[in-house]
Amino acid sequence: RQMCIRDSSLSLHHIILFVSMGEKGMKWLGQLWQSFLSVVKILLQSKWHTHLPSSFGNPEELLILANGPSLSRTVQEAPEFIKGKTLLAVNFCATSPMFEQLRPEIYLIADPLFWIVPEKRVQLFQTLAEKTTWPMNFFVPARALKNKEWQPMLAGNPNIRLCIYNTTPIEGFQGFCNWIFNRGWGVPRPHNVLIPSIAIGLRLPFRKIYLAGADHSWLPEITVTDDNVVLMHQKHFYDQNKSQAATVKQENLNSARLYTILYHMYVAFKSYFVLEDYARKLGKEVINITPASYIDAFKRMKI
Repeated sequence: RQMCIRDSSLSLHHIILFVSMGEKGMKWLGQLWQSFLSVVKILLQSKWHTHLPSSFGNPEELLILANGPSLSRTVQEAPEFIKGKTLLAVNFCATSPMFEQLRPEIYLIADPLFWIVPEKRVQLFQTLAEKTTWPMNFFVPARALKNKEWQPMLAGNPNIRLCIYNTTPIEGFQGFCNWIFNRGWGVPRPHNVLIPSIAIGLRLPFRKIYLAGADHSWLPEITVTDDNVVLMHQKHFYDQNKSQAATVKQENLNSARLYTILYHMYVAFKSYFVLEDYARKLGKEVINITPASYIDAFKRMKI
């Protein structure tokens, strides 16, 4: 009986101690667990050695051209601001006339649907192979190497230099995350293409990274039908006059639920604060020049 009482009091002591840690202690334990899981994911998913290009037309300033609807207006109204900066384009920018007009030195894709949906794969890679007549570094996720169907499409174009990067999602203590980002073993959870674009940009020599077309104004574009189907009107600068609301597909090609869509938004906007902290630690700046952007993590600038 004395042993039972002693064991009970010991357990109660641990419970009181655990509760007394409060919210700060729980947050610390949560970050510790996330850091541990990140290490496991790195060991299972990441490619250890990835190489970055080192030579750019302007090694000081990078302008990331996200595909939000405001990008066309920015390009039209601020040609002098764009001129002379190293440009990074993403996803389906190559299908627009702007691609050949701006001739980006860097191109990055992240959407897993490029490896799952053959039509998307053909649409992008054949267009890149046909249009790219200048030297361009093409960043693709390491897991894309498992798919062999897209590689022959680019093999005949010597202007496209392939660069591999890891999309392994990293969470945990900020200092730990920064250390991992520096080594290229992962990025903040990449729920959209802008997150790895900024992460890669910060690993390159640029001191200032500008964001254009980063509207992220999705919330007013979400509706739910009477059949409980969630629709989202994702507008891009190249299709805003003909795009329509559609169901959001997950990696398994099933339609996403509203809570899933909102959660992914939460993760994306939180990742920008992780990247802002990473940029400060590097002594660099990420500057959002997108008018009316919903991103609230980075310094704003009107041009």
